[in-house]
Amino acid sequence: MAGKFEIKTGKTGKVRFNLKASNGQVILTSEAYDSAAAAKKGIASVKKNATNDKRFERKTAKDGSTYFVLKAANGETIGKSEMYKTVKSMENGVASVGKHAPDAPVVDGDAKPAAKPAAKPAAKAAAKPAAKPAAKKAPAKKAAPAKKAAPAKKAAPAKKAAPAKKAPAKKAAAKKK
Repeated sequence: MAGKFEIKTGKTGKVRFNLKASNGQVILTSEAYDSAAAAKKGIASVKKNATNDKRFERKTAKDGSTYFVLKAANGETIGKSEMYKTVKSMENGVASVGKHAPDAPVVDGDAKPAAKPAAKPAAKAAAKPAAKPAAKKAPAKKAAPAKKAAPAKKAAPAKKAAPAKKAPAKKAAAKKK
């Protein structure tokens, strides 16, 4: 598989493209463009300038990583590379852009993948041997035992009522007169 340019629209609506090597690794990322048409012009500029080593500006980041910037003839940045750990790997990236960019096709990275092909015709499906019987089902797992309910709290013993005082009995018999 040869390299390819992949155009994608970001969350902000800006359009970028990536040049991917034949192994799918991104080797150059563009600046943000306002439209896909502008991004395609940027791709044309990459194709035109990718084989001119003078268009590659080699740089070193603050952390010591190396990277390159591809510039157009007017000095405008077209794209940047990823960060590389060594100068040698950065130079391999420059060579990869020069190798892949000139003939790389342009694909729409926002396009949804093609639908899977329709199911096979019934005649072909019938010609297949019957499916293997389903594997034996494993015995159903026993449900975990329910947790024991916490013992109910015992109510405090009721206070014994004080014995009721007996009311003095009425004299059953009134004094006889």
